[in-house]
Amino acid sequence: MRRAATMVLLALATAFGTACKSEPGEAGASCKAKDDCVAGLNCLDGKCTKLEDEAAPEPTGYCATLAALAGSWTFDTTVIGAEDLAPRGINGHFQMTVTVDNCEGKIALTKSGYDDVVFSNKKIQQSDAALSESQLIPHAAEATVSLKGKPTHTMTFVVRDGQLFGYYHYAASEWTRAGMWGHLRGVAAGQDLAEVEDFSAQPCEVRCLTQCDATRRGADATLDEPALAACMTACGGDEPIVGCGPGEPLPDELVVAVNGPVKSLDELCGETTAKLLAANGLEGAGIGRCDRKPKIKDKPTLRKLGKGRLDGSFSTAQLVEVGYFDVGYTGHLILALETEAGWFWTAPLADLSMAGVGGVSVTTQSLTLRPKDLLSAVGREVVAEISVETTDSDLGVNEVSIDDTKRAIVCSAGSPPVCMRVTTDWSSQRTLIDPDVDNDPNKHPDLGGERGEVYIAFLPGDLVSISTPAEARAEDRELAGIYAWPE
Repeated sequence: MRRAATMVLLALATAFGTACKSEPGEAGASCKAKDDCVAGLNCLDGKCTKLEDEAAPEPTGYCATLAALAGSWTFDTTVIGAEDLAPRGINGHFQMTVTVDNCEGKIALTKSGYDDVVFSNKKIQQSDAALSESQLIPHAAEATVSLKGKPTHTMTFVVRDGQLFGYYHYAASEWTRAGMWGHLRGVAAGQDLAEVEDFSAQPCEVRCLTQCDATRRGADATLDEPALAACMTACGGDEPIVGCGPGEPLPDELVVAVNGPVKSLDELCGETTAKLLAANGLEGAGIGRCDRKPKIKDKPTLRKLGKGRLDGSFSTAQLVEVGYFDVGYTGHLILALETEAGWFWTAPLADLSMAGVGGVSVTTQSLTLRPKDLLSAVGREVVAEISVETTDSDLGVNEVSIDDTKRAIVCSAGSPPVCMRVTTDWSSQRTLIDPDVDNDPNKHPDLGGERGEVYIAFLPGDLVSISTPAEARAEDRELAGIYAWPE
């Protein structure tokens, strides 16, 4: 009986105690343990207290790059390399907004123009793209954007001291079409963008990629990958390396001899025609011609640059055709350059000779002449591009050969000027003149054609990069290299 009464009393005591247990306390309530406080509070010095969150660790590596990129930017791209030299130095203008969430980034990009050209509202180009870690620069951010409804640019971004830097190249079909690449530089939206041509401001990694011509030479399998890797590795040390080396001497076959000076263009014409006649055993024949308007597709056309477009390097530059008529026509194109020391002229740049009989004809398809900032010296260089088509008809076998050749010539200021020439595009096609007359393939084993390209780029530091596709002919492939501009 006594035991039963004890058990009843214990049960009542337990029930009473459970019913009287207080609810978890809010901030400031008295407590003896954490369970005495509501979720999110702890028991500290007898009071329910909200502890300060531990500071989140600072992002590192790629995540740190994204954190620094978050916000709005204005930046320019500068063309260093392309299919030809015409776009060299052009600056594209962009605005970009970067949003970041938990080490994932996106960009909204707008291209508003280039150089002095401002796009109308209808022509403004826009693209959204996801960021990822760059495959070129450790911890940098990369995005491939589609500004024309298809991939156009792959851009790599680096933030240093609050400024935007980076490297870019055209993507997919745009790369195949134009092959453009270069570097970029920007500032936070609302700030003034400094001179983008100041290549020395670029981070070491961007300088390595640029001075090794990494994209073009990588695509052509001519890139010196160990040299690039050494340059990138050295960026973390005290003694950075300049690109892929100081450059080899320019091959002799690319150097164009320069003659002069003489006092006037008239004197230049007289001397060049006299030398051409003498070289062909016609000294004193008086049949030489010096055409200051070379024919383009049989139309005389002036190709001349005046002082205002050369910014102090040359007074004048002009393409001139020197030749004479005899049984056929013997002639060639030269580039005449006026400096403070007088007139200089190049060795022949293109052979325009035609046979009087035999069906050989030569047509100048195009001539361009422009000033360009290619080297670091004060002033501008003269760039000439010459396209010539040679047709050789062999009526006896009912075949015709058509050879097209495009050459780029670059001359820098000096006394005498220094000039180089490279064949940048060529093709050779042999076909039947009249397939209805005789088309037996056994009688025409030499029909067919081939073509090739050579890419030239002027890199910061007065370096000349020449690259060729892997399938290029051996003589072109042997020219591939990075060379120092001759002084």
